[in-house]
Amino acid sequence: MTVSRTPVFVAVFLVVVSVGTGLVGADVNDGAAVPVLPAADGVLHDGTAGGVSDAPTVGSALLARLGSSSGDASGDPVTLDPAADGDAPVRVGVIGSAFGATEALDGRVAARYRTGGPRFGLVAGDHGAAVAGVVARRADESALYLASVGYEPTPASYARAVDWLIAQDVDVLVDAGSYYPRTADGMDRIARAAERATAAGTVFVTSGGNAARRHWRGEVSGTGWAVFDDNATEGNRLGDGPVAGSVTLRLYWSGGGDYDLYLYRDIADGHDRVVAKSTRGSGHAEAIDAVVPRGAYYAAVYARDSGDGPVDLFAARHRLAFAGANGSAVAPATADGVISVGALGRDGGLAAYSAVDTDVRAPGTVTPADGTMLRGTSAAAPAVAGVVARMTAAAGGEGLTPAQVERLLRETAADGRVSPDAAVAAARAGSRTGDDELQGTGDGGDPGGERDTNHDGEGSRTFPGP
Repeated sequence: MTVSRTPVFVAVFLVVVSVGTGLVGADVNDGAAVPVLPAADGVLHDGTAGGVSDAPTVGSALLARLGSSSGDASGDPVTLDPAADGDAPVRVGVIGSAFGATEALDGRVAARYRTGGPRFGLVAGDHGAAVAGVVARRADESALYLASVGYEPTPASYARAVDWLIAQDVDVLVDAGSYYPRTADGMDRIARAAERATAAGTVFVTSGGNAARRHWRGEVSGTGWAVFDDNATEGNRLGDGPVAGSVTLRLYWSGGGDYDLYLYRDIADGHDRVVAKSTRGSGHAEAIDAVVPRGAYYAAVYARDSGDGPVDLFAARHRLAFAGANGSAVAPATADGVISVGALGRDGGLAAYSAVDTDVRAPGTVTPADGTMLRGTSAAAPAVAGVVARMTAAAGGEGLTPAQVERLLRETAADGRVSPDAAVAAARAGSRTGDDELQGTGDGGDPGGERDTNHDGEGSRTFPGP
């Protein structure tokens, strides 16, 4: 039975944290999104609260080798080792929240730039440094240009980082993060920055994202509460059990619809409570950033005008009871001309956390010689960027256009999985094809991984409203 909702009783018992016009950057491993937001207590939370127990960490040995953040916050480029560029045929730009000390990268860093820094004096660079390290290990003849966007970047600061790398004339740019801005315009601005890079001749490689189990896409007819399954369930539960801490929800749509986003607390023996809501009257996005006490929570979507297109719900920090991999990629992976990378699991199939609709795929686990581990599309993207750097070096001369690189990666891939040696050999052979021939190119289909990640049985009842 479908229980109607009338969202009028609002029991707000938590602190809703606003990040203004900013965006949440998910520097993530193995499906565990860990965007960082400042809580009311002024402490940076690492996103592991609230049931995200599957978050692998970068090992301490690797961090010791890559170092900790050197902490330049000026916003001006800092040249660390001008000689590092030398005769290196390939310049590789890396975007990350923060980076470790560059001495451990064997003099490979030519320059670094910061558009935003960590708040409250806290500095860290594990994820960004690890990504840079993956590229360095896979592309010996390259110079690194590191652009830090901080843990609370805005679309504007992200665009500045991209533009700085374009000005450095980088051949390859890699970003292993996913971003969830509070507005659709912010998402578009990130995508446009990536498209400027490809238009300038830079090959832009980015992670497809680990949100397959944290994303739902559906269509809503008429007005009223969106339903998430055939049983007319009107709530999408967060996590695999009780959650606590930071909750990040984003709702995006296209067309002329108008939707509101609600966060409810599920009260077992009482009336469910609205604990946060986003009901702006314009735009194509709703955003909730909240800190909640331990309990059971679910997201609900109300359509004032259903419009004529799909609706995408993202829970950046928690799994959703009803989820699907299709459409789970966000900017910059959705930008035209970029190469988005999905992650493969140990069995060779698409990892359950990985976006499906990516250009190519690569193993989602990188294990350096010291036994540490980086996992997720965050590992797959820099590994592919290293292949692209080798392709650029092998091509020589004026190199390859972004469209040519993408075509060669696809043509030499096995069921969508990048074949490094074959791609480099094809680049060395001087294969050239116009951009128009890329239209309709496939990625070899589904490699056999999970596409439907709905959680059987969970949230099968209709949630009562207030």
